[in-house]
Parts: sequence; C-alpha cells; structure tokens
Amino acid sequence: MHGRTDATICAPAFLADGGGMGVLLREHPWAGTPLGDLFSWPNALTTLIGIMFGSNQPMFIVWGPERSLLYNDLYAQILGDRHPSALGRDYLEIWREIEADLKPLVDKAYFGRPVHAGDVEHVLHGRNFADELRFSLSFVPIRETAGHVNGLYGTCTVIADPVPVARRPQETESSRRDNEEQQSFLLDLSDTLRPLTASAEIVEVASRRLGERLGASRVFYAEIGGSLMKVEREYARGVGSIVGEHSLAAFGPDLLAAYRNSAVVAVEDVATDLRFSHEARAGLQSRQVAAFVDVVLFRGEEWVSLLAVQSAIPRVWTTAEGNLIRDVGERIKAAIERARAEAALRRSEEHLAAIFAGASVGLSEVDATGRFLRVNTEFCRILGRSEVALLRLDIAQVTSPEDLSPSRAAIAQALETDQSVALDKRYLRPDGSSIWASSSIRRLDDADGRLKSLLIVTADLSRRKEAEQRLAESERRLQHLNETLELQVFERTAERNLFATIVERTDIMVMAVDLGYNILAINKANADEFERIYGVRPRVGDNMLDLLADQPEHQAQVRAGWGRGLAGEEFTLVQDFGDAERARPSYEISFRTLRDARGERMGCYQFVMDVTDRLRGHAELAQAQEALRQSQKLEAVGQLTGGVAHDFNNLLTIIRSSVDFLRRPDLPEVRKRRYLDAVTETVERAAKLTGQLLAFARRQALTPEVFDVGQRVLAIADMLDTLTGARVQVLPEMPDATCLVRADVSQFETALVNMAVNARDAMDGEGTLILRVTCGAALPAIRGHAGSLKPFAAVSLIDTGTGIPPEQIGRIFEPFFTTKEVGKGTGLGLSQVFGFAKQSGGDVDVRSTLGQGTVFTLYLPEVPSAERPADDHLQDADLAPLGTGQRILVVEDNVGVGQFATQILEDLGYQPTWAANAEEALDELGRAGNRFDLVFSDVVMPGMGGVALAQELQQRSPRVPVVLTSGYSHVLAQSDAHGFTLLHKPYSAEQLSRILHQVLGLRRTSGVLSDPA
Repeated sequence: MHGRTDATICAPAFLADGGGMGVLLREHPWAGTPLGDLFSWPNALTTLIGIMFGSNQPMFIVWGPERSLLYNDLYAQILGDRHPSALGRDYLEIWREIEADLKPLVDKAYFGRPVHAGDVEHVLHGRNFADELRFSLSFVPIRETAGHVNGLYGTCTVIADPVPVARRPQETESSRRDNEEQQSFLLDLSDTLRPLTASAEIVEVASRRLGERLGASRVFYAEIGGSLMKVEREYARGVGSIVGEHSLAAFGPDLLAAYRNSAVVAVEDVATDLRFSHEARAGLQSRQVAAFVDVVLFRGEEWVSLLAVQSAIPRVWTTAEGNLIRDVGERIKAAIERARAEAALRRSEEHLAAIFAGASVGLSEVDATGRFLRVNTEFCRILGRSEVALLRLDIAQVTSPEDLSPSRAAIAQALETDQSVALDKRYLRPDGSSIWASSSIRRLDDADGRLKSLLIVTADLSRRKEAEQRLAESERRLQHLNETLELQVFERTAERNLFATIVERTDIMVMAVDLGYNILAINKANADEFERIYGVRPRVGDNMLDLLADQPEHQAQVRAGWGRGLAGEEFTLVQDFGDAERARPSYEISFRTLRDARGERMGCYQFVMDVTDRLRGHAELAQAQEALRQSQKLEAVGQLTGGVAHDFNNLLTIIRSSVDFLRRPDLPEVRKRRYLDAVTETVERAAKLTGQLLAFARRQALTPEVFDVGQRVLAIADMLDTLTGARVQVLPEMPDATCLVRADVSQFETALVNMAVNARDAMDGEGTLILRVTCGAALPAIRGHAGSLKPFAAVSLIDTGTGIPPEQIGRIFEPFFTTKEVGKGTGLGLSQVFGFAKQSGGDVDVRSTLGQGTVFTLYLPEVPSAERPADDHLQDADLAPLGTGQRILVVEDNVGVGQFATQILEDLGYQPTWAANAEEALDELGRAGNRFDLVFSDVVMPGMGGVALAQELQQRSPRVPVVLTSGYSHVLAQSDAHGFTLLHKPYSAEQLSRILHQVLGLRRTSGVLSDPA
C-alpha cells in the first residue's frame, strides 16, 4: 500500500471549482503520463483548467504533441461510456470512429488557426443520450510566450438532428429555453441596476454579472472623453487590472474604423487578427488579452462609452453572445444616465428648498391652475395667513378683485415664455384688507421640458404705497396752496397755521434735516419719542449726531438710515430703536428728499409711525392660531386612540380567552385546534387593523408597480361578485384603451373590496353595482384641494343603495367612523381607501343622493404607456424548507420579541445569536462580518436604527445580506426598505422561514454563502 500522494493531501488551487472532474484530476496517476507530475504543470495549462472548471458549458483541453485530453463535468456527459477512461488519453484515439472528420480540424488548430465545426455526428452509447448525436465544436490554439502552439482549447455544444421530424420540437425547445435564459438574465440585471445610484457601483455589478455568465477573464465599462478612454471599475479573474486612462490611438486605425462601422466588434484571436499593428497586438498581449468583444455606445453621433468583454485565451464568439454584450452595454449606459439625472434633480430640489427656507422675500410655488403648492414664511407674513391656510387656496382667491384680470394675464404670459413676468398687485388679507406687493412670475420646467410649476417672488410694497399716498396727499395740498397764492395774506397765513397745527398735533412723527444732519423742522410727536428713546430732547437747529455723541451705537443707526435719505434715496423700512434697557418699539419710517424753491436737494424729511402694537397683534394672532391647531390635533388623537383601544380590546379578549382554555390539560384535541384557529384568525385581524390604520395615516410601506387598471378590475370582478352575494349584480364597464398606473396592487385590490363591501351593505344585499374605469380623466377639486388637468385613471363604484346623508359625507373617511351595527364593521375600510389614494398621489371622491345611491371614484395618476406593466407571479404555496445550520444574527431591542425570534430560528434549523441593539450587533459582527450568513434586524430601535445598521453593514460587509422587520417605521413609509428585504410584523414562522430561504438562496447562487461552522 502506497497511501495517499501529496497531490491528494494538498490539492492545487486550480482544482478548487472542478467538481467531480476536479477529484479525478487530483487522484489520477499523472507521473507515468506525458503530462508528468500534477504540481509541475505549466502556469498556462493550470490557468486554462481553472477557467474550464468555472464554465457553464462543456469544455475540454487537448495538450501537447500527444494530444492528452482534459475536460470538465459537462463534457464528461458527452463522452458517455468513454468517461472516465478518456482522461489523459489521445483525443483522436478516443473519438476513433469520427477521427477522419476530427483530424483535419485538430491539425488546423495546432497549425495556429481557430476552428469552428457547426455539425459533427457520432454514435454515443449510454448516458441517456440518443444513439445519434450531433454537436458543434470550436478549437482555439494555445500558444506559449514564443508563439509556439502547445495545444488547443475546445468547447462542445450538443445540437439536435435537423433531419428527423421527431427531433425538431426538441431543437425549438432548446432554442426557446436559451432565449428565455438570456432574457431572464437581462431582466434580472435591469432589476438589480434600477435602485443603484452610483455609476461606479452600476459598472461594478453589471461587469461582474456579465463576466461570470460568459466565463470572461476581464469585463470593463469605459467612458470616452476626447482622445482618452477612462476605466474606473472592472471585473477581472486571473488577470491584472487595467483601471486608469488609456489613449484611443493605441487601438490602431483599422480597429477604430471597425468601431465606427459596427456597434459590436469581435476578435477571436489577437495573435492572428490582421487589424492590429505590432504595437497594438503587443499591448493587448501584455494585458493578457487573447480575444475580446467590444460594444461601442453612442449618444446621437457622439461615441460616449465602450463595454469590453475579454478572454485570456483565444475564443470563438457567438452571435448570441455579441447581442447579449450589446444589450448589457445599453443597460449600463441607461442606468448611469438615469442615476446621474436623478442626482442632479435631487441637488436642484435641495437648492430650491434652501432658497425657500432662507429667502428674505416672499416665495410661493403654484401649479398651472394657480393652486399654491408651497409658500415660505415671508410670503405668509405679507398675506397675513398661515402656510396651512394658503395651501388650501389658489392665487385668485387671495387677489383683490380689481387686480384679477392683470394677474391672470401675467400668469398666462409666464406659462408661454421662459422669461420672468413682473406685476404690481393687491393681495387680500383674512380681515378683508388688501396689501400692495410686487410679484415676479417665472415658469419652472422638469427635466423633459414639461411644465412643473410657477415660481412667484413677492416683495411687500405696502409701506411704499402708503408713503406714496401720503406724499401724493401732501403734494396735492401744496399744489392747492400754489394755485391760491392770489388769496389774501390772511387766508394764506391761516391755511399755513392750520397745516402746521395738523402736523404738530398728529401722532405721525415728522422731522426734516439738512445735508449736515441739522434739524430744520420737527413736530411734537417726534420730539417726545426721540426724548423717550434716547433721553435727550431735540430742537430746531440741533445736530442729530451731536445729540447722540455719547451713544455711538444709536448714532451709527441714525447715520445709516438718514444717510441713505440724505444721499437722495427715497425708501420705507421697519426698524427697532432705543436702548436695550428701555422699551424698543418698532417704527415704520419713510424717507423723502427735501428740495428748495429751485428744485435743488437741500436735505431730507421723514414720516414715522409706531407699528409696535400692530406687529404684536400679528404675533398674538399667530400664537392663537397655533394653539387652535394643537387643540384640534389632540382631539383627533383622542378619537383615534379610543377607536384603536376599543377594537384591540375586543381582539385581545378573544386571544386571552382562547389561551386560558388552551392551558387546560384535559382539553380535547378538536377544541384545541378550534382555539388555536381562533387565535390565528384574531392575530390576522389585528394585523389587518394596523395595516388599515397605517394606510389611512399614509405610513404604510407600499410596493408600487405598473399595472393596467382595467385588467386588474376585471380580474377582481368575479371575486367581488361572490363577495356581494347572488342578489347584487356586478357590471364591469371597461375602456378600450390601456390605462396604466403605478401603485401597490395589493392595496389597490383591498381598496376595491372595501368600497364594494360598503356598497353591498348600503344596498342591503340587493341591487346593481357598476365597476366603471375611465382613462385620461381630470382630477376635480376635492375637499378644498386643488384639482389637476393631468391624466388620471378613474375607478368608479356606482351602487343603487340608500345613499349617504349630507351631514355624514364629511366624516366617512375618518378612522372608526361607521353607521353600521355593532360587529358589522371597524370603520376603517374607507379610511384605508383614503390613505391609499393620497399616498399613491391620487384622491377619492364621493357623490351621493339619498334614496338613489352613491358613487365612489378612486383617482390614480396615469403613467406613460412606455412603462411596461409588471408580470403577474404566483407565490409557491409549499412550505418553505428548513435551514441547514446557517448562522443568523438577530438584532431586536424588545426582549420578548428577541427571545421568541431566536427560538423560532432554532426550530427552523438555524443557529441564531441575539443582539439587543445595533451597537451590540456591530461588536458581534466585528470589522469583517464573516461570522454570520445573514442579519435579521428590527427597524425601530433606540440609538442606531435598523436601516442605519443595514447601511453600515453594506459598507463593512457587502456580502452579508440583511433582512429588516418592522410593524411601522416612518422611515420605511417615506422611502420603502432602502433596497433591503422587509418582513412586516406581525409575521408567522412560515413567513420568516420563506424570506430567509429566499435571501440565503440568492446569496448561495452568487457563490458567497459560507459553509456553517
């Protein structure tokens, strides 16, 4: 007995993926063969063996002058009874019966030319093959460094016999299956790329998937800029990296010309292809490129990128492979352009939101109908209205009737041009007063050039207009005085005295100064307030700056305001004055130029009004409105809490009673099953109740997909017919056109069922229910919200019931509101319809006539017909298989749930480890994260949440999958599961088992699932 050889004890690395043939190669007595000891085989041969074992098609190697045969498991099936004795023997001797056909092909390959034979026939016994077998062969010569051919690399594909009629269906089935596999690969790749947002990540994932499918040595996607090609990411197996920038001139003129003439350029053997210069061929060979397919991608007439698939050995490329590479290239290019466009849109929206938040002028955004979409704080201040109140109105409702016509004309003009349109107009305030404002209206378009909204920039002109009115009045009086100069001196003096008396006694503060800040005139109101604020009383002839010499901060404030007026600027402002230790009232100050008889500027005068009380009143009003809103919120929360408590107490009563009975040791098995079924059914009802609450609150994590509304309604019509009973006639009315929407299909069907049940009960089980679908409907104004002219799919349920009283229509969508008898409904059905419609971008309308019936209409926004509806799929109803010892890290802050989850996982055949929070989970995982096969984490936890933990693990250990679970999370409701698998609470052991099996199954097919310790 010789025992095991060293080769058996320590197998070479290139046999790692060899399967059954890897074992045979390791244990074969090679020392007595032309190939010699296994550990002395040349690197070129061992590299090819590794590639051959990694391929998903039959491949073989013929090596040396003795034509020694090496092959993989798939080729062993083609050998039939010749396997395993064919290992290491002369290739032509093994195929003695067709040697005459094969020898010319083998000699040609050894001479250095690639060979492809499309139809070779031979007789094969055993192995479940038909007696007559046809296959296609491809031989690629293998050269050493000096160029001598050492052997050949072969691929073999079984094909059907085209002559007998009985075999033609088999060929059709094989071709169809290959095409379906390729289409499935492309669809799966598109689904994988769709959520990715970084171009480097898109390229990395697509290159790896394509390289693994084709068995390539290198795959990269390069972007073209000028005369350079830039490679940022690549897939490389057994070859060096080429990441960096490369000159296009290195391709040579012949290959560049081929790129211009064809989108797909294939090279089977770099060494023999005449399109390469010596330098280009040497450059490719130095990078271990023996064959390749390049796909050139254009944007219009511009060459923008290149997808390259390379092989370290010569290779014959099929047309199907070239088409696949081209399709993948187009998907990579589209995914990158989509990701970059979305990033640019996000940056633009964030920039606009920042402008809105920090702008010192009034900003508002309206749709094409003038309905307010958003407003900032300054705009609310100008109009004296809250943000909530404005978002219920349109611009016409806050415009003074005198200015409606020019306002509409300005909006119409802005819709037709890309230029700003200016307009001075009066806005209406809630108290009936109006305020002058200057508006600049500009059209905002989306990325496709379609109208998105109108942006209106608004500046308060009220102070300027008031000052202009006062000035106009003063000028009118002065003009009147000029026109009556011929009156007697007495009359003139009396008028002047009267005017002086008015100015002196008015509560409006008036002062005039010359260009050197010397007081020319001042009335009592101004002098009194000046003294109260600054502690010194001014008089005519005093210099204002000298009066405030010991108060430098106030002197600077006076110099800043009066300086502008003395420079000739006429303006109005609101400002606080006075010492911080004294009261600081607010003033509205208007500055006007003072001129002499010749019209020369000689100083400045001001009118000052104390607006402290007015501003304080506005602040108090805002506080009162906020207090009212908080009170209304508390009332709504109290109503909702009471309804939830009532329904959950009913459900808990059933569960508690059932559990009490189940504790009895003498309980018959039949009754045990009955109580267990009651608990299960009650848990499902509780889950449905929480789902309806989340749907109403628009906090449900939806799974939107594109589907045809008409087809979906028809599909559910039969079920609704059964649901409503035999005495209710269900009549579908469907449009001829396709009507596509993007929404959660399950929630859509639930909404239809809820409305149908409501209609059935309203008809007391007898009547007619019409299901009508209308495409391209406009969204009407509903419950004070703006309508829309964009196309909507309208699904109407028309019943012949008793109708809804007018006083109840406003409450039917409130949670837990119901007019049915106790036990006939939860009052959440229509709340779910309302929440689903709002969260899907639509709305629901109700029209009812007592004694005649009711029409519920669900509006959902249509999507372009270019978007393809999602394929229907059926879930496997079989029980999910149990685990096989995989290691699961459970992250759950609730002790009871954490202990229960670990117990379920143990019963399902997994090895669970429980961490009470995200920080503890990260400690368990360590930096590498390879201790576990999967992480199962709650979403809502103290400190770091589940989504943040999953994102951190994606950076640390991208190969460890994460499954999230939650009963509710606002993060998931806003942004779905962030790309991670989500299991909703409450979940059953069967649901948990199925999710884990699916995720771990995908990971296993990717070759990254480690063996359990």
